[in-house]
Amino acid sequence: MLRILTLTVCLLLVAGLNDVFTIPSWADSSQDPTNKEDTTSIPQRLLAWAGQDADQNTSAPPADESEKNFKKNPGQANALLKQARQKLFTYSSIRAHITEKVEIGPKPFVISGSYLQGLDLKLRLEFQVQNQKKNGKPVGTLLEICDGQVLWTEHNIKGTSRVTRRDVQAILQQAELNPKSQPNMLVAELGLGGLPGLLASIQKNMKLESVSERNVNGKTLTVLNGTWKDEFLARWKGGDPNAPVQLPAYVPDGVRIYLDPQTLFPRRIVYLKKNKESLESMVTLNFSKVTLNAPIEATEFTYEPPDGVFPVDITNQYLKQLTQ
Repeated sequence: MLRILTLTVCLLLVAGLNDVFTIPSWADSSQDPTNKEDTTSIPQRLLAWAGQDADQNTSAPPADESEKNFKKNPGQANALLKQARQKLFTYSSIRAHITEKVEIGPKPFVISGSYLQGLDLKLRLEFQVQNQKKNGKPVGTLLEICDGQVLWTEHNIKGTSRVTRRDVQAILQQAELNPKSQPNMLVAELGLGGLPGLLASIQKNMKLESVSERNVNGKTLTVLNGTWKDEFLARWKGGDPNAPVQLPAYVPDGVRIYLDPQTLFPRRIVYLKKNKESLESMVTLNFSKVTLNAPIEATEFTYEPPDGVFPVDITNQYLKQLTQ
């Protein structure tokens, strides 16, 4: 998975390719399982500060009702995911509240934020973990903003900021020279942000196997279930095709996507981890208060780095992918 939700250990470890807080990085970082910066230090760092200081008093979402109308149909499941991803590009705007529950380790924590998507790759994604003390400053924050030309990512952990930038138009121009490119898929995969990137990462790295229905908060949603593709799992075998796959504790084993049956908007994405014979939620990403096609001020997508913080340009990381 690329970016994901920056798109994330969650959308935090899902919305920038090798950024500290992004899910499309589960798949990206796994391309080199020996890279400790991607596969070890980042998750441990996130869990450390969140486990110590995050507000854990947020209640979990109500349990879903029993699964209904289950069909093992990979063709239909993958077709629905593709339609959902493509439909995201058709909206003039998307505004939603995000709640993310991370259940890794002994101290689950909840992250809240907002998501804003406009036309022509415009994006604004914000996450924050609040201190347990009332009116306390956020312990950690993630801010991603793209005005259609440059995508900025700012991480702030306990007052220390890190900012990266990528020139999305330069990436697109290089992509046009790639004869194998698939426009919408490529745009989403190459770190250009948001929900399209999250769904593209899932589509690229996971095989969807079934379609069913579940009732969530009184609304019936279409549910897609999937697991990693063999090519992804092979990266964890250390070059030995006969070796067993040993995924780290912070890498999920499966995914469950809840789509609104009318709009195909992803209302919930759950990353699952095996526990003996069952799958348990590891990261749950909920989208609520969803507003589509409402007017948005251009200033929502503008950004200036904080004083004294020098951005790191990571455009070349993406350009290199297009020449390989």
